Amino acid sequence: MVYKVVASALDYYSWPCEMVKLQSVLGLLLYTVCRPVETRLAYQACNEPDIAIGLSQIISGLRPLPLSILALPGLTLSDGYCQNDASGIQVNDFLQQLHRLYYKSVIFNDTELFFHHVEKNLHGAIECVNMILDKPKEILKHLRQRRLAHRLSLFIFYWGARWPPRPHTLHFEEPMRVVVITRPRHKAFRIYYNQARPGSDSQLRLVNWYDGDNLGLQQIPLLPAASSVYANFEGRVFTVPVFHSPPWFWVTYGNNSSDTDKELLNLDSTDYNEMRVTGGRDHRLLMLLAQHMNFRFRYVEAPGRTQGSLRFDDAKDLNDSFTGGIGLLQSGQADFFLGDVGLSWERRKAIEFSFFTLADSGAFATHAPRRLNEALAIMRPFKQDIWPYLILTIVFSGPIFYGIITMPYIWRRHHVKLDEEQLGYNCIYMTYIKEITPGHVMVKLKKIKVPIVQQMPNQLFEKCIWFTLRLFLKQSCQELYHGYRAKFLTIVYWIAATYVLADVYSAQLTSQFARPARETPIDTLQRLQAAMIRDGYSLYVEKESSSLEMLENGTELFRHLYALMRQQQPEGRQGFLIDSVEAGIQLIAKGGEDKAVLGGRETLYFNIQQYGAQNFQLSHKLYTRYSAVAVQIGCPFLDSLNDV
Repeated sequence: MVYKVVASALDYYSWPCEMVKLQSVLGLLLYTVCRPVETRLAYQACNEPDIAIGLSQIISGLRPLPLSILALPGLTLSDGYCQNDASGIQVNDFLQQLHRLYYKSVIFNDTELFFHHVEKNLHGAIECVNMILDKPKEILKHLRQRRLAHRLSLFIFYWGARWPPRPHTLHFEEPMRVVVITRPRHKAFRIYYNQARPGSDSQLRLVNWYDGDNLGLQQIPLLPAASSVYANFEGRVFTVPVFHSPPWFWVTYGNNSSDTDKELLNLDSTDYNEMRVTGGRDHRLLMLLAQHMNFRFRYVEAPGRTQGSLRFDDAKDLNDSFTGGIGLLQSGQADFFLGDVGLSWERRKAIEFSFFTLADSGAFATHAPRRLNEALAIMRPFKQDIWPYLILTIVFSGPIFYGIITMPYIWRRHHVKLDEEQLGYNCIYMTYIKEITPGHVMVKLKKIKVPIVQQMPNQLFEKCIWFTLRLFLKQSCQELYHGYRAKFLTIVYWIAATYVLADVYSAQLTSQFARPARETPIDTLQRLQAAMIRDGYSLYVEKESSSLEMLENGTELFRHLYALMRQQQPEGRQGFLIDSVEAGIQLIAKGGEDKAVLGGRETLYFNIQQYGAQNFQLSHKLYTRYSAVAVQIGCPFLDSLNDV
């Protein structure tokens, strides 16, 4: 009876901070000495309009645009949590008070429809506030199973009792955002939030309160901003998967781990489980983030020492589970994942990414172009498609020259025949004239000269062929014909032989002897595909990487290349998969003249520099790829990470 009086007396205070602490101490005393009394205090009778007004004012402190309410039929707000009641007056009062504040709300009386609504908002990246007027234990279970815990979704539970639920009763894990409203006394409410501190325990902490007899809400907005909460992690420890992938992480593996290696050391000491991170770009980036955001981290070995890929072992697995480091993030066993983690649609369904840390391109590396055989150097000044036209020009130049020379002979022969026929006709006419002319008349005849037909030189066709050949080969030759047409054609041939063939060919041949010719570099996907088909090239790719996903899910050339890779391997084996890009570069450096490695251009460039750039050929940019810091889906501190 004494404890009841003390608790009733405390109900008349307006709950400043000191009185809140005092009530917490006294409440603990009441729970220790007389547990049944606390139970009766937790379920006191209440005034229905007061709860409706208080909850509506608390919701207004959030200033939400859309509000989703799950209120099952026949619920009341009078007990420690919502229970079934035939009247349901209090829920209606709460909704009426809420609508008077002009809030857009959606009310559900079916849990399946409510879960579908939350899931739809998450897919559309819409921030939503959800008021749940039901028992939280079952609701939380379904939220975890459906993976609806996200920083964009806030779930508000009206607990109604004097004290919030104990951790062993209800546990709220990151990234779920939960607000629990308790009712310590008449017209007074306490607001507890599980992300009020940057720790990973997600314990409920008092962040605000409402007093209907005083000034209402103690502060607005209702909850602390995530940017201020996660600006300083206060030494929180994060787990980061890692594996050897230069230049992002340099990892050495050994069997010399000791007990001290398993303890959390300073930032510069990263010895854990027979593994030591000695450097790398992303290691430096992680240290810089830790310095700015005041957290510590420990490295763990990524399963299989890979980034991770989709599991296809179990056909019943509908959750799109991943292996490797991404699998640790998906299961909640890790917090960050760095190291050229490429973005893809399949990965974005399981994890989230920060702002881009690297804008890279896909590429492949092969051996450097080899020197060509010097025995055929005389044929290389001109391309292969030029030689047929050049040979045809030389072959037909002789007959064309022969035709130009023979045309005058043929023309003259035709005209001489016409003159002889005309002379015959004239002789017939003169004989007739003599017969009819008297004898004393003298007829004078004029002599007519008949042109002599010139004969063509012997073997003119052969001489024309040899003349053009000697002209193109820059040899001394005698003019065959003195006609202006033949002279003009001879000049054309001489210019072509001197300035087009001789000079250009000589210059090209001299330059090639000065700098020996090499093979055509394999620097495009089309040439790589041709080399794999014609010369038997083998293409390698890092296992469970974004480059492998590009081959598996790509179209056109990527799909053809992936099919060729599988055809070149024995049945049931995937020999084209390598542990890292560095391993593929080593294969080429050891004499792999018919091998190529696909990966990120920056990674390939770095490893090529390590093993000698003169020994490799880097292709053109094939496609754009982005890398970022991978975090758990719904990560509450992703915005703070992006700001830094």
